Amino acid sequence: MTPPAAESSTSSTAQQPLASNTASPPLHGTLSRLPRPLQVLAVWATASALTFLILRLGAQDTPATPWGGAAPSWEEHMRFWDAGWYNRIVEEGYPDQLPVSADGRVTQNTWAFMPLLSGLASLLAWTGWSFYVRAAIVSILASAGAALVMDRWLSPVTGRRTSLWAVALVWSSPCAAILQVPYAESLGLALVGLTLWLASRGRALAAIPVALAACFARPVGVPLGAALGLWWSWEAACARGWLPPIWFSRLLPGRSPQGPGGRWRLLALALSTCAAALTWPAIAWLTTGRQDAYTATETSWRGADLAPFVPWLTRLGDWVGPHLGLILLAVVLVIVGLLLSAPSLRSLGPVAWFWCLGYLLYLLIFFDPTTSVLRLLLPLAPAGWALATAAGTTRRRLALLAACVVGQLVWVSWVWDFGSVSVHWVP
Repeated sequence: MTPPAAESSTSSTAQQPLASNTASPPLHGTLSRLPRPLQVLAVWATASALTFLILRLGAQDTPATPWGGAAPSWEEHMRFWDAGWYNRIVEEGYPDQLPVSADGRVTQNTWAFMPLLSGLASLLAWTGWSFYVRAAIVSILASAGAALVMDRWLSPVTGRRTSLWAVALVWSSPCAAILQVPYAESLGLALVGLTLWLASRGRALAAIPVALAACFARPVGVPLGAALGLWWSWEAACARGWLPPIWFSRLLPGRSPQGPGGRWRLLALALSTCAAALTWPAIAWLTTGRQDAYTATETSWRGADLAPFVPWLTRLGDWVGPHLGLILLAVVLVIVGLLLSAPSLRSLGPVAWFWCLGYLLYLLIFFDPTTSVLRLLLPLAPAGWALATAAGTTRRRLALLAACVVGQLVWVSWVWDFGSVSVHWVP
């Protein structure tokens, strides 16, 4: 997963460590003597093993579900929820005629799921293992790759010790289990992280095929293209003197402006990503003959047409009532504002900050806020590095880690394991 070294410094925006964020003691003991990739993998493996243990212990208390009997085996546990859709892609492919209900609305089908996970799992068919085992292996390998890429990208800014804490926090977060089951979240996180790391190193052209692959792993093309476009606009505005130069150091520190060549390459990456984001909907259109094949399929899960911003008002109103729903929406917006204005997030530099901005805007515009929100927040992994930086002390970081594990216990038992008999939360 590690690309070649960055290009010359004249076109690179490699982030330099900030003195305020890197004043951490060196690593001690056996871990410090390992090569850096093995240090990251050791932390990743420990967190992932704990998640695996939670999944297996939780499975012993899991009641009978639509996917199997009570106390499912590991393989049976991997069949839960959307994992079956990825299997159907392999077994049935994508329909050339969209299924519709009696009232003419498109019903749930495989067009909502990108093909990369299923395709990679199919490459392991020679093993003779079931699809769910193969897809889980792909997910786990991508999870390890994502940890390596994120550390390589952000540790120069936060410091090596803080970055290891961030890996521990992200891979112990409440829905970390999704990173080792047959879902495409691991692939999406690894490919987005690699795209942004390459771009931060001034290798925007090398990032184009990676961004294209990301668009076929998860529906991240729109926020990724938006983030890259916003970053390019920022760079162009600063280069033309439309923004005060001091904004570079005060608002988004930890980087140096790109030269003209770097800006053109960044623009090419942004435009290519935006085009790639439209590729899958275009394929669905050409295959089914219906222009809205992809969006109609995506919105079939919510039972309403695509309407930007509206689902937030509707869903929050359903939760607390239409009047209190407006207050709850205001609280959500305040939380988003506080996150984006946090000094620890801004210190990561414009690449991470614009990605978080683009992704949060994407969720606010298009997302139907359900209990899937925790899973869909995983691409905001750079916030884990910001959180580890802001926590500062080992005691605070341990408290955060404990809170993450408690959240994981709740998520696995009440969401993935179908634990509630009265309220069905979805991952």
